[in-house]
Amino acid sequence: MRLQNAKSDLQFILSLFSDIFSRPSFKIFTCFVTGFIRLGKEAHTSSMVQSLSLPSLQRSLSSFTRFLSKNIWSVEEITRIKLEHFFQTLHIKAHSVLFLLIDDTLVKKSGKEIPGCSWYRDPTQKRVRVFGHQWVLSALLYRDFLFPLWAKLYHPKGTRGCGPFHTKINMANQPEADPPLAERMVQSLKLPTPCKLYLLVDSWYWSKELVKFCRRKGYHVISQLKSNSILWIKGKKTKLQRLLSQSLYREVSLHLYGKNRTLQVAKMIGEIQGIGKVAVVGVKEKRKKPVYLVSTHLYLSPIDVVKYYAKRWKIEQMIKDLKQRLGFGDYQVRSLQENDHLFIQPLRCINRG
Repeated sequence: MRLQNAKSDLQFILSLFSDIFSRPSFKIFTCFVTGFIRLGKEAHTSSMVQSLSLPSLQRSLSSFTRFLSKNIWSVEEITRIKLEHFFQTLHIKAHSVLFLLIDDTLVKKSGKEIPGCSWYRDPTQKRVRVFGHQWVLSALLYRDFLFPLWAKLYHPKGTRGCGPFHTKINMANQPEADPPLAERMVQSLKLPTPCKLYLLVDSWYWSKELVKFCRRKGYHVISQLKSNSILWIKGKKTKLQRLLSQSLYREVSLHLYGKNRTLQVAKMIGEIQGIGKVAVVGVKEKRKKPVYLVSTHLYLSPIDVVKYYAKRWKIEQMIKDLKQRLGFGDYQVRSLQENDHLFIQPLRCINRG
């Protein structure tokens, strides 16, 4: 979106969604989008209503809350139209390489009555537990352009007012019974053009069920393996730490995470029970513990496996931007139904990093 033509560009993008809303709902939808752009992180429903200057757009506060809590529009349809626009804008052709990124994040809360909250271990600090919401998010990456897709609220067993329990892995590849709006992150992805897709996840999401599901869809998976993982080499059970000998490593220089890095990498083909053959890539960096990456694409070079996995960093940047610029870490809600509609992704979703 060019700054000098921002208004006309925004009007054109919003017009793409007019057919999936009623006329009153479309006006409220445009108010939400423009409100976030004008007011930024401090935007909330009441401030949006107060900021409306055109009489034709003025609505009561209850109209805006009903738009979120009792919607008759489809989040899936919004995502489908945005995805088509994403492909058209970037001229994505058949068999292009794309990446589906999945990660989770904690949002701290202080209100004990907010539904869906629980205690979670903070991954950034040992032995620290945080009260709040935990979200599982996904995004589609093409070259350096990131497209936010879904955000689903995770909850442990027994969390008040949350309905049936689903693990994070199940949320990534299986449908949820409650709420019906939340569909599969992987299966719901219907690409307008057939492409080569890689799912990039950390070791928490590496599971037999998710990998087999992705392979049936024709997608490959690249993940990190835990150091105590077991592989089978020619019928022999082998611990991961003993698999890659020092003689297999070779030194390479790569630009990763915004820096030039000197690494030692090694690759080995093995089997994981219930999954089959996989490629395991060991990565060593000076004064750091070895990292083990796994790929279902057996013929990718170890350098490509390392480069592809490093692209997962983009979703961490996205989560940071959502919290710092769009208020994803500051929301307050009264019901889970409102919570599930907080993630109306910005239409200006083509972020180049």
